Amino acid sequence: MEHNLSDTMALLTRTPAALDALLRDLPEAWTLRNEGEKSWSAFDVVGHLIHGERTDWMPRARMILEFGETQAFARFDRWAQARESEGKTLGQLLDEFAQVRAENLGELRAMNLRREGLERRGRHPVLGVVTLSQLLATWAAHDMTHLHQISRVIARGTARRRRGVNRTPQDPFGYPRQNIALFSTAQRRCYNPRISAAMQDRENDERFCLQYMR
Repeated sequence: MEHNLSDTMALLTRTPAALDALLRDLPEAWTLRNEGEKSWSAFDVVGHLIHGERTDWMPRARMILEFGETQAFARFDRWAQARESEGKTLGQLLDEFAQVRAENLGELRAMNLRREGLERRGRHPVLGVVTLSQLLATWAAHDMTHLHQISRVIARGTARRRRGVNRTPQDPFGYPRQNIALFSTAQRRCYNPRISAAMQDRENDERFCLQYMR
């Protein structure tokens, strides 16, 4: 299917607002929760997205247009957010992400790319030759992957609370066991933090990011 740049930009434009609506002012019990060793919380993901805005998508787009296949992209540091987000609040990260994404999309619009420009090729340090069109499509897919990751981490946290882990009398997710029968099959799967499908989702998200964000 031919890449439609305006469709891609429609997704990229909405990501900051989607993250802001979901995460701003949430308790740290949700935003600092992760899935275990070497996994990321919502806070980590937002920092990762900011680093991608500054060092990956538009810098690589500029490299493709300026150097073509003659120079490989610089390698991407997938753990840079650990140092770059230090001392910042999630609110500050959300503001920073919205600002840098707006700047990048403004630059992308100003490029006024046509079909021949989107077909220009660059060199990924691991994947080899890629087109500008592929890079931009991956940018949007990367957003969606991490939005999915954040929602999964939070959903698994609510499931742990329902099962009695860190549950309090005020916990809105402490559903009586008999009420679980009212949920759909899909909902019951979401409320069980041990299901293999959840682990597969995590592995798929990590595989996508590892493959392209290098």
